[in-house]
Amino acid sequence: MKGKPDARKGGSRALAGLLATVLEPGARARGFVRATLLTDWPRIVGPELAGRCLPLRVKFPRGRSRGGTLVIRAGGGTALELRHSSPQLIERINRYLGMPAIARLAFEVGPLPPRQQRRGPPPPPPPSPAALARVEQAVATVTPPSLAAALRDLGCEVLRHQKARARAEATGGHR
Repeated sequence: MKGKPDARKGGSRALAGLLATVLEPGARARGFVRATLLTDWPRIVGPELAGRCLPLRVKFPRGRSRGGTLVIRAGGGTALELRHSSPQLIERINRYLGMPAIARLAFEVGPLPPRQQRRGPPPPPPPSPAALARVEQAVATVTPPSLAAALRDLGCEVLRHQKARARAEATGGHR
């Protein structure tokens, strides 16, 4: 049967989908229409703004799942900024949800919980000077200059990842 892969049979599933499934009951208890409002908050409001505010809960009129008030925690300056851009923010949230779930925003001024630092693999090492020279030579005749710059950046990234893969294979690690 084609369609969604069955995780029990070794199929892969997106982490965001699994996370939303796990968060759904708690999110509903806090009034959220969908847990994805929590998991995709940076995508909805942008990463810079998401680092300065956090959705806490949604209050809906009794018996309704539309026209609610989204309560957002933010610092004083951010809360003031968001208050001024509320119509645009509400529109973005509702467009993301695909329905007019949020009618207004309320703000709880206070500090955000500390963000956990992402720990990932170290960045790939820079390419060698000889490899950089080969990339420069390959794009020397490319026009327009903006395309040459993009190809140069791509070439450097490919070289960095090749170098990291070779290093991982030499040490028996996986990448």
